Amino acid sequence: MTPIDTKQTPVSDDEATDPESPIRYGLAARSALLRGADQLAGLIAPTLGPVARTVAIAPILGQEPPEILDTAATIARRTIELADPFENAGAMMLRDLVLRVADEVGDGGATTAVLTRALLHDGARLLAGGVEPVGLCAGLRDGLRTVLDALEMSAWKLDHPDEIARVARHTLDDPALAEIVGEILDTVGPDGIVMVENAHGAETLHQYVDGVRWEGGYSSAHLLPPGETTGRLVEPRILLCDFNVERPEQLLPALEACVAADVPRLVIIAPDVHHAVVAMLLANRERGTLAGALAIQAPSIGAQRIGILDDLAAATGGRCLHRELGDRLERVTLADLGQARQVWATRQAFGVIGGRGDRAAIRKRVTDVRGELTAHRDDPYLRSKLRERIAKLTGTGASIQVGGPTKRAQELLKQRVEAAVTSCRAALESGVVAGGGGALLTAARALDGQPGRDDYAAGLRLLARALAAPAEVIARNAGLDGRAIVAGGGQRPERAAYDVLSGAWVDARAAGLVDPLGVTRTALEAAVSTAATALTAEVVIRRKDPLRRIRREWRGRL
Repeated sequence: MTPIDTKQTPVSDDEATDPESPIRYGLAARSALLRGADQLAGLIAPTLGPVARTVAIAPILGQEPPEILDTAATIARRTIELADPFENAGAMMLRDLVLRVADEVGDGGATTAVLTRALLHDGARLLAGGVEPVGLCAGLRDGLRTVLDALEMSAWKLDHPDEIARVARHTLDDPALAEIVGEILDTVGPDGIVMVENAHGAETLHQYVDGVRWEGGYSSAHLLPPGETTGRLVEPRILLCDFNVERPEQLLPALEACVAADVPRLVIIAPDVHHAVVAMLLANRERGTLAGALAIQAPSIGAQRIGILDDLAAATGGRCLHRELGDRLERVTLADLGQARQVWATRQAFGVIGGRGDRAAIRKRVTDVRGELTAHRDDPYLRSKLRERIAKLTGTGASIQVGGPTKRAQELLKQRVEAAVTSCRAALESGVVAGGGGALLTAARALDGQPGRDDYAAGLRLLARALAAPAEVIARNAGLDGRAIVAGGGQRPERAAYDVLSGAWVDARAAGLVDPLGVTRTALEAAVSTAATALTAEVVIRRKDPLRRIRREWRGRL
């Protein structure tokens, strides 16, 4: 396999084009996209690897020192616009790609940029040599499936907190903080709740949180103790339903069941509890029939609301009443009511601590929700909500309060911690592969000897060459000859990675040089998809920006 040259010169825009025209065609269009993507990739590529370089970005107002950055996502966020509008289209295409990968899996932005640049440069040369873009991109996409299968085969699972901490160290420069992240993710699992918040001081702290917290506070403040902003009931019975509680007589069976069981404390979680029902609860509390009551608005809407109510039923050992199943409040028995050590509610949220649900029922519920997670692979928002539900069913979470000597340092560290948590989740969920670009080099072997027509085969070769780019860039950032290292790897073991600190190929698992499979897979999929789109672009249109001249004049005065 011939290593790809990662120091390419952008393709020359030699097609005669009116410089004032808002449209570029053919080679001129692709060349402009390539030049723009190349400029942004040039900013990001130095941050790849354990011996990463940094990028200094001047402040907008010029009153503060420049930011010294070494993370791809932050650099991409700070890069707003290139001067040439056609090149800017290519830069913003890559910028959006890097940010989407970082948001989805926490890391991998620099790998994405390097892979995309390699595919665009080599692909542009192939197109200029007469290769048809349709066949080329078909080879790229089919080759991607082959490489992804090879990556899956080479992955292994994490078995110890130290291994998780090694993944966190890719994002965090602080080994002690990486150990904390590894311990937390090992404790709460890939679906556990990990809240990353700002601390009040310079020190970074962490703690574990028991119980479940949901958005959706109390329905009526009248049921709270006088002068209090938080309602709290100890050892209550919990009534759950997915329809409004409208009439006082609907609650009589539940009240009678609580009184008969000598637990005169009732929590109602429903979409809405009408004023007449609240008045009846108040009257019973004043007469001493009830020791306490809370009416809580059910969280979320639609199918997610019903799912959450069923989760709460499993966690508390009760049953959610469903209108679609013909359930009625008038038929409620004590067995339908859930139990918990404590329930609290504010105007914005409520929590359930120490639910009395059966562990087997909770495990079954978690399995059911995981099935929904698998069925919605292409919906990131819904997947995040399903993950949140799984985490809350397990009932354990953690909080990391990030500190820093300055506000800017605190925000940058917080972004790093959030990215580390996300990448560790990906590693726990899908496993890890050899780091340093080693897994991509090994997976490229799966493309050797693949049959195909000329244009199709060119796409396979293009992908195989591009897979060497991350390893080459990592070595070059460490002051080494990346092309020589990749070419001299020979018949390296399947799980080998090049350690730029020791200058040798090592066993990735033993040395801890690993990357989350989810991060590597997402970066590769994103790079191939974007490169295929850019290589088939025949027209780029510049849309007029009425604020462009004003922004340029404003910058010139600073």
